[in-house]
Amino acid sequence: MVIDAHLHVWRAVRNHPDPAVTIVSPCSDVPVELLKQYMGEHRVDKAVLVQPLYPGEDNSYVADSAAADPDHLAAVCYVDPREADAAKLLKYWVKERGCKGLRMRPSVDGEENIFGKPASYAVWEAAQDLGIAVNLLMNSEHLPALSAIVDRYPQVPFLIDHMANPDVAAGKDSTAFKSLLAMNKFPQVSVKVTGYYYHSNESWPYTDCHDFFKALYETFGPKRLIWGSDFPHVILNSSYASVLALQERYYTYLSDEDLAAIMGDNADAIYWSK
Repeated sequence: MVIDAHLHVWRAVRNHPDPAVTIVSPCSDVPVELLKQYMGEHRVDKAVLVQPLYPGEDNSYVADSAAADPDHLAAVCYVDPREADAAKLLKYWVKERGCKGLRMRPSVDGEENIFGKPASYAVWEAAQDLGIAVNLLMNSEHLPALSAIVDRYPQVPFLIDHMANPDVAAGKDSTAFKSLLAMNKFPQVSVKVTGYYYHSNESWPYTDCHDFFKALYETFGPKRLIWGSDFPHVILNSSYASVLALQERYYTYLSDEDLAAIMGDNADAIYWSK
C-alpha cells in the first residue's frame, strides 16, 4: 500500500494578491481529478489532502473532495489559532465536514506569535478531544515551543512537515537539525520526509538531502517517518514518479518492512485505521 501523506489540491483563487507565492500559482486550478489521475498512473492507493495556504480557513474543497471518496482520501483542515472561535471551527470541520487532521502554520508570518502560547491552548485541547493528528508547517526555531505543547497534550499525534525545513547547506550536524532529532524523545511526534526539492541545492535525486533522511531514520525509526510528494509543486521541479521512487532506489538500507511503513502504513494508521 502506498499513501501520499502530504499534497495539495485547490480551486483557483483568481484575485490572489501574490500569484507567485508558491511554485504552482494559487491562481491556477489544481483539481482533485488531476491528483487522482496521477494516483492511478503511479499506483498510489490513498492520499492526504492538506489544506494549502491560499484559501485560508475555507477548507470546503479538501473536505468535500475527501468526503466524496473517504476510502482513498483524507482531509487536513486549517483554522487560524488567532481567532477567538478557532476551537469551535475545528470541531465543525472535523465533526460536520469529516476532516481527519489539523494543520498549524507557525512558520507563516504572524502565526508564530501565538504558537504554544496560552491563547492557542483551546485549539490544542480541541484537537486532543477530537482525536486527530496535527500537521505542523514549521522551522527549527519553533521546536522549543512545540516541545512544551507536546508535553501538555500527550495524546495528540504531531506530524512535522518537510523535516522542519532544514538548512541543507549547514549540514546534518547543525544545531538546528539536531534540535529536530531531539524531538524523537516524544513518541507521538513523527516527521514527514517531504519537500526535498525545496531544501536541496541540487536537482533530483537531491543527494545533499540523503544524509538528513538517514539521520532521521536512525533516530526516529521507520515507524515515525511518513512519505509525501508535496504535489503539485514537485511535478514542476522533477516528477511524481521520481519522488515516489526515491526511497526505494537510493536508500537501499531500508528493508521491505521499513519501506512499507514509511510509504503507507504509518499514514494509514493515523488517518484510516482508527
